[in-house]
Amino acid sequence: MTEDTTFTLARLGTLKTKPGPETCLLEQLPDGWSISPVDPTAVLVPFTSLWLRPGYLLRAYQFKENGNGNAVVWAVPVDAEFPEPGLCPRLQGVFLSPPRPPGALDGIMAAIDGDGTPWSYLCASLLARALGEFGAMWHGSEWTTHDILGAEPWKITKRHQTRSPEEAWQWSESKPVVWKPQVHVADDVVTVTFLTYTALGQERIIQHTDTFKAGNYQFATQYKVLATGPAGYVW
Repeated sequence: MTEDTTFTLARLGTLKTKPGPETCLLEQLPDGWSISPVDPTAVLVPFTSLWLRPGYLLRAYQFKENGNGNAVVWAVPVDAEFPEPGLCPRLQGVFLSPPRPPGALDGIMAAIDGDGTPWSYLCASLLARALGEFGAMWHGSEWTTHDILGAEPWKITKRHQTRSPEEAWQWSESKPVVWKPQVHVADDVVTVTFLTYTALGQERIIQHTDTFKAGNYQFATQYKVLATGPAGYVW
């Protein structure tokens, strides 16, 4: 069976979460690693086609330094300890060497289940990125600079327009035929493809491709810069 499904930006609604009022709680933390006072499970709430597998919950450690911040979210058994970060082994070779608590799964999405619809796989792609940006502060933010595209950005509402006109851009790949987020199902492989615009560092249009095995919400991801515009902004 082969099936292609596209989704409008209106359907996506509030799924691509932004930092909320809980940021004020993070600002009160000391520099370095701490147990996050914010429950990352709240990020999952709008994604109604997805849910946590029984027996697991999400917990986070928060890093903060000079107003910048990043967190690491872990899926852990409900009865597992979640010790202070200084009592945990650290992930070497990973940005900020985050602490890993006992019993944590290798990836957050291993603890996620869903209803198996094409929509649920698109939601999984966005959920993983939202959780990856959980606790991001100032220079720690990256995914929140991306706007998901649903049409050529020069031809849609001002909110989604690029900072520069179309003629200022250079394409390194073919211009997309489909601009809306798309889910392609072929036998037991599900492929989610969507485009984003960001002006962090340099204006870019990026194609994100996530590949799932049907029935499993863990995925492999690739991204490709399709076009570049003038210099953007820096934090």
